[in-house]
Amino acid sequence: MIITDLQYFGTIDFIKSLTNEQVVYFDNDCQFSKMTFKNRMVIATAQGALHLSIPVIGGRDQKLPLKEVKIANDSPWNQQHYKALTSSYQRAPYFEYYQEELKSMYNSKPVFLLDFLLQTHNWLKKQIKGNWEIMGDDVYAKNNISNALVNVKFSQVSLPKNYNNQPDTILYQQVFEDRVGFLPNLCILDMLFCCGGKQVNYLLSNK
Repeated sequence: MIITDLQYFGTIDFIKSLTNEQVVYFDNDCQFSKMTFKNRMVIATAQGALHLSIPVIGGRDQKLPLKEVKIANDSPWNQQHYKALTSSYQRAPYFEYYQEELKSMYNSKPVFLLDFLLQTHNWLKKQIKGNWEIMGDDVYAKNNISNALVNVKFSQVSLPKNYNNQPDTILYQQVFEDRVGFLPNLCILDMLFCCGGKQVNYLLSNK
């Protein structure tokens, strides 16, 4: 079992850390903090890496628990993110297989950041056939964690400032590799669009 933060789709390294676990518990009581992947992801473009972030009410310096953070939906962030993904990956081999479902997710306007993060995570888990079970955020689950701490791992997730310095980089063909070189540990969507769900599962499980 692993206890970790919930990320916006998640970096490749983050998703890889989940593939070897049977049970995952997302700490949604943790304080929202700036410059993390809770509301940010990094994708590839023809100019290099691009950081996309979901705006939240109260700004990035607020101290609320993640489960209480609300999305600033007065900004067209969802349209901008979907447009950026389409622009960058429309030529990727597998993008068209996921495009409509992604569009549907980005057309929704959830009030809470946590709801959108869970939606994207569950969708991703389905696409790559992830086998980990997500433990519920309730009293029963927390009691189980307390009683089994000896077997629990606490994930050290990468941050936007050091995400591309992770060891054991998984190599695969990227869309703009011939222009900007290989970009390590991007958002898992980069690998999904370039390789497809079946190959992503294999790469994460065998590297």
